[in-house]
Amino acid sequence: MRRAPRLAAALAIGLLVPTPVAGCSRIFGCAPRPPDDITVSDLAGVYTSAAGGRIELSEDGHYRASKLSPTATDQSAEGSWTLDLASESTEDLRLDDVQLWISGDREEPWLYRFDGDPDRCDLIEFHRKT
Repeated sequence: MRRAPRLAAALAIGLLVPTPVAGCSRIFGCAPRPPDDITVSDLAGVYTSAAGGRIELSEDGHYRASKLSPTATDQSAEGSWTLDLASESTEDLRLDDVQLWISGDREEPWLYRFDGDPDRCDLIEFHRKT
């Protein structure tokens, strides 16, 4: 029964405010916000997921990544990454065509992707190796 009011609210908001990809997820609080003051230097490092994924971000804008999705068998890539915190409803970070979001703080940032529909709030988390 409690689900109906949430669904009605999501639909009402969706009709009033266009929200691309992660929009509703952030409205309902399941997708954590990035620190406002995070920089490229703060994000540089190696991040891993529980499913064996790995992302290496360099300060010079280069990345190497593997197994970004739990269902990927041999997914590896490298290229350029960009940081964009200006948008309220789209990704915070992009590895070429792969969208990622940032949470944590400047000292311990972590990255995440959505596993399926962003409104289901299933996150694939990548935490920095120390």
